[in-house]
Amino acid sequence: MMTLVQCGLRRFALAICAVSMGYAGLAVPAQAQDLRIVATLPTYAAIAREITGDLADVQAIARGDEDAHFVNARPSFAALIQRADVYISTGLDLELWSPALLDRANNAKVLEGGPGHVVAYTGIELLEVPQNVSRAGGDVHVFGNPHIHSDPINAIVISRNILATLARVDPTHAATFESNAEDFADRVLRRLFGDQLIEMLGAETLFDLARGHQFWDFADNQSFQGRPLASYVGGWLAAAAPFRNQKLVCYHKNWAYFSARFRVECAMWVEPKPGIPASPGHVRKVIDFIRENEIPALFAANYFSRRQVERVASRTGATAVIVPEHVNGEEGITDYFTLVDSWVDRLAEAFASR
Repeated sequence: MMTLVQCGLRRFALAICAVSMGYAGLAVPAQAQDLRIVATLPTYAAIAREITGDLADVQAIARGDEDAHFVNARPSFAALIQRADVYISTGLDLELWSPALLDRANNAKVLEGGPGHVVAYTGIELLEVPQNVSRAGGDVHVFGNPHIHSDPINAIVISRNILATLARVDPTHAATFESNAEDFADRVLRRLFGDQLIEMLGAETLFDLARGHQFWDFADNQSFQGRPLASYVGGWLAAAAPFRNQKLVCYHKNWAYFSARFRVECAMWVEPKPGIPASPGHVRKVIDFIRENEIPALFAANYFSRRQVERVASRTGATAVIVPEHVNGEEGITDYFTLVDSWVDRLAEAFASR
């Protein structure tokens, strides 16, 4: 009997088969040893490796400790894409350098709309969609916040988007890809909720509740053996308890999806507007806000100014929680699981120490 996760992936596979018929003229099945995948971001590359195992060569363009907004579109990147069977990008306005690379590569297989092009955000509800688009608001993302990978539920959606393309491009190994994607989803859900809730409710039920942001309402209002379901929560959600429903200060608006999943609010930003450097006056406001509200942590990706983050933290008593935003962003952050560990564990330590 198939699990709910297997059923969900099986429906996905049927949809893949139907779509692949429309690409019959373009899609040439790649041999395993020749399957080349290029991802804009190292976290997408890490997720792709979870699905392909040793059946593909997977490379990322941006480094893990690099601001994805400002990657230098070097000719060598276009050469990588020219040889690629699959290309993975967010599909929004984060990697503004990506279209130029695709144009230079001139690889029909991976152009937008081609059989090997993965749009990572497909199926993800975008947050912070602006009502008004103006440069007065800083570097506004017109479609919504593109830093989608910071929510583990979104990582599963991204993996299924990659799976759809892999099964189309390399149908010979579709069953292996599907099995690996199912395993990745199961491991993410177990790390997010803990094994006990998975066994009680089933992986796909929890996935659906979490994807609709209904999990906590459900868990707080349902009980099992005289205890609310929320008391059975384990994994990352349990580890995040010290900062759940709390406030912190963030450097940049790249934690929206993490904040929504783990219920921690970025109440103020060191950048007054996205991409706009902080003036001395604004830094003063940030410092005053942290002191007045006794904010325990200042949360920042490690490609921003460490000196500025640590200086603000030192003047307030807050802990500077400086983390990699992406896989390979620092030593030891080798996959999606160690990446989320770094966010949750370091924030929890900062809040627990206050």
